[in-house]
Amino acid sequence: MSLKINGKAYDWADVDIKFPGLAIQLQEISYDDEQEMEELYGKGATPRGYGTGNYKASGKISMLRDDYDDLLAYCKAKKLAFYKMEIPSIVVSYANEGSRTKIDELKKVKFIKRSNKAAQGDKSLTVDIDLMILGGIIQDGVKPV
Repeated sequence: MSLKINGKAYDWADVDIKFPGLAIQLQEISYDDEQEMEELYGKGATPRGYGTGNYKASGKISMLRDDYDDLLAYCKAKKLAFYKMEIPSIVVSYANEGSRTKIDELKKVKFIKRSNKAAQGDKSLTVDIDLMILGGIIQDGVKPV
């Protein structure tokens, strides 16, 4: 159980996201991972154990069009095609005042899909990018597998 200062839980203002070599700000980040598992059966109707398959991690980021333009300029300066770029590590850290900083690290990240949208009445333009996380998600120093 974690101690909260004055009952305050983590919020977006407590989150800091760092891309190496880039000074962009995200509007949103989400990520998840999974380990394939299934029951193994022998004689009878109850499982004797379980088997594991592949581990998979993925995510999504959303940013303002201005930051996306900076990302494209970075690709151009490095002479990299957008989908050829690999980010060694995206660090997501969060902490309440007076508490230890927690760190989630997304290792070896590739861009796999980008979505652009503009509609009447929009106050800002955003770009969503889907992520493939090849090196897994390390949360507070704990490896997934």
